[in-house]
Amino acid sequence: MATKSQITKLHILLNNLDLIDDKKAIISDLTNGRTESSKGLSLKEARHLIARLCEFDPAERLKSLIAQLAWQAGITYGSSDTDQLINKAKLDMFLRDKGAVKKDLQKQSYPELRRTHKQMQAICKTAGKTRDKKAADAAVSSLLTELNLNTSNI
Repeated sequence: MATKSQITKLHILLNNLDLIDDKKAIISDLTNGRTESSKGLSLKEARHLIARLCEFDPAERLKSLIAQLAWQAGITYGSSDTDQLINKAKLDMFLRDKGAVKKDLQKQSYPELRRTHKQMQAICKTAGKTRDKKAADAAVSSLLTELNLNTSNI
């Protein structure tokens, strides 16, 4: 059975996309007529429907992009279900503490999400430059050591 949070998310998405009046038909189509109720969805069916609806909701798309950028920046990591729960909490802590908006991801409006997305893009760009610089410094140091050159004056 679908979880309470999945059902809530599903209803929010249907409302945001102005599809709530078509909910029974959408669910019936998804389940091949087995049920018309969101409570009758399996975990897999609910996950699938949420993913499909998120493709059409610009706010949900931004939230997904922000989560991906957080992973690229090294703020979050891992891919297990437990990691996902921890990552959500870590990202929310980061956004409340250092984010441009100072709110949890799920509580941000669309304009706030755009600001957060822009900030996360900048963080990833800086993190990439830092990684590149460290790799270049290590390569230069290794080459100088290999050539028996003194690196203490550099």
